[in-house]
Amino acid sequence: MEASSRQAAWYAKATAYRPLLPARKLSRADEVKLHRLRLGYRTLEELRDDFESRQCDHCGNLARHLLKHYLLSCPTTAQLRQQIGGPEDDEDRAALVLRRALEDLPRLLVVARSAPPLR
Repeated sequence: MEASSRQAAWYAKATAYRPLLPARKLSRADEVKLHRLRLGYRTLEELRDDFESRQCDHCGNLARHLLKHYLLSCPTTAQLRQQIGGPEDDEDRAALVLRRALEDLPRLLVVARSAPPLR
């Protein structure tokens, strides 16, 4: 399915199929934010054929791929990024940032609560 579905490919890269098993019960709002990231959720605008870009709600920059922008270059999520070598492809790098951030769930939750993924 990964070969034919962008979201399935994202999920595989970002989660390595590991379930989200937080140590404590999360609020519904937190679960939604984490699942939106894990599933590679695209905004409604991105699904339209004529979509060119949208302004980031957090930093004001224009972005064509909002999730990649959120994970790779938005200043509000800078603490999630570490020096990342490896994939040249932005989508692969963004998935790697998320996979590493999921390993430190408390830090990811702090960021996602203060600057939620774009909707």
